[in-house]
Amino acid sequence: MNKEEVQRQKAEVAKTKQRESIKYMYFSRYLMIRYIVSIFLFSNLMWFIISSYYGFRIGILVALIMGIYAAVASFEQLSKMHNRKRDIPVTRVYLYVQMAVNILLIISLITPIKKLVFPFVINNDILYFMIGFLLIGIALAILCEFRIRQIIHNKDRYHRVIETFKKHQQ
Repeated sequence: MNKEEVQRQKAEVAKTKQRESIKYMYFSRYLMIRYIVSIFLFSNLMWFIISSYYGFRIGILVALIMGIYAAVASFEQLSKMHNRKRDIPVTRVYLYVQMAVNILLIISLITPIKKLVFPFVINNDILYFMIGFLLIGIALAILCEFRIRQIIHNKDRYHRVIETFKKHQQ
């Protein structure tokens, strides 16, 4: 190999590394959203297990549907490794549905049907814990929606980092 070939190979390797770095930076824009959707997935899985233990069919069905929907949203986010489209519509709809379910669950907790929905809520401490837990879920979903809007409009921090990285690599 002569010097020209070695230099050409080094340049190709550097370009490949740059492309891969940019690809992972775009993928990292959705990192917080992926983690929060995973939290929802496992929360729904726990609700499914608890509902199964108590034999609560409506809880089993809703938890199963929400768990499957969270898994679909997770797969959509994994597609961002090879897809540069900024919007994640399945995840956005999932987050709105999760917020609505959490609101309905909070309402059910303050009505007499709480024993049908959450049979393990036997005192006020557990009741307040569950309401707090559901409110945190709503806050996380709102945070994800805010983050998705930032990404769609290229106002997120990662976009600035990617653009700076691209400029300095030219």
